Amino acid sequence: MGNPEKILSPEQNNILEKMLNEISRPEIRAVSFRMKDVLTVMPFSSGSDMFMLMENDFRKYAKSKKNFSEIRTSAQEIALKKSGDISLKNIYKIISKNTKIKDPQPLIDRECELAEFFSSERKCGKILYNEALKHKKKIIIVSEKIYPEKIIEKIIEKCGYDKYDIIIYDEDFSEIQQKSGVNPLELLHIGGNVENDVEKPILNGSKALLLSPEVPLMVKSGRLRGFVQSEKLLDIDSLEYMALRCAFGLYAMYGFDIPQNKAIKSDFCKNPYMLGFMVFGTLSLIDNYEPSTDFQHEILSALEKNKKIIQGMNDFKNLFDKYFSEYDMKFTGCELPLIFLENHSAPADRILLRSCISDGMYKNWSENVTEPEILPVYARTVKKNAVSQLADKLFPRGTKVRTIADGILAKTHH
Repeated sequence: MGNPEKILSPEQNNILEKMLNEISRPEIRAVSFRMKDVLTVMPFSSGSDMFMLMENDFRKYAKSKKNFSEIRTSAQEIALKKSGDISLKNIYKIISKNTKIKDPQPLIDRECELAEFFSSERKCGKILYNEALKHKKKIIIVSEKIYPEKIIEKIIEKCGYDKYDIIIYDEDFSEIQQKSGVNPLELLHIGGNVENDVEKPILNGSKALLLSPEVPLMVKSGRLRGFVQSEKLLDIDSLEYMALRCAFGLYAMYGFDIPQNKAIKSDFCKNPYMLGFMVFGTLSLIDNYEPSTDFQHEILSALEKNKKIIQGMNDFKNLFDKYFSEYDMKFTGCELPLIFLENHSAPADRILLRSCISDGMYKNWSENVTEPEILPVYARTVKKNAVSQLADKLFPRGTKVRTIADGILAKTHH
């Protein structure tokens, strides 16, 4: 099953048209694409989430108090700092040394298998790539050095990028420019990092387009992700909340594939489909969810009457099943988007449900919403300090005293 088709907003169509025009310029002879986040994406909201799916595989070969995601992430950081060699071979050499694993090859093979499975085309990147093909531009794909070349080639082929001139396994732009074989002014580079993919090409005399990664676009689109960060600061990166993080990953991958600016006074781009995808879709992971308040009951009833919201929910369910059906996940926290909508909904999002909610209930809903407390969403997992670890031991999750403790600890992360 492929990804369902989503109708683009006028703003997204406008942004896409401008990018296509840059590629089609006659003076541009070559286009270089970053592979990660531009041509290919994964359904995760954190780079370390895929490693959590390897926990059982890791336990077959080693015993450790730390989870594999933490070990794998740390090993890559050590490899980068010590030698700059972040190949899987070097990363797992460090893991083997620290965990006494004699033969890490089965884990290497498993990670490569997952990387290939979870990688899919980024629709926007594919459209830009096809435009370059259409105008007979030289196509350069730039990949990270982590995975073996044969795995990168498999991912590229799987995602439909089988017509290219060269793959460069180097992230330095001067290398890209040198191997492009064209004059700097004839090269257009497309990437997701302002410094490396926009500033450096321009300073070197080339053209550049920024295609922002989907997760930061999703985070900035509204207050929901910051609200969840505030609510579950110390726990959000745990295995218990994996399904919720994957829901955000799908929301980013699918809803923000083609960039769009934040809508005023809305957390779901003023789009009933997007609201249905993230709120109703995520809630659908919980079997037989029972509303805990009259507001929730009324909101759920309204959600069920909107066809676009139902379409968003169904597309979410299909995508979640496509990627995660074989994994036994807990659905802890999957009611948080609904709780956010109930207690902190923006005016433009409440209006989407106005016709299906009684006048009295809608008035009460509007009068009782409050501004949520939100915290910055970290690109990397926040390591727990000694105080945070003590809270885990002393205050069980979900208890009132734990909520108070989280509130206190949250202030230390500002």
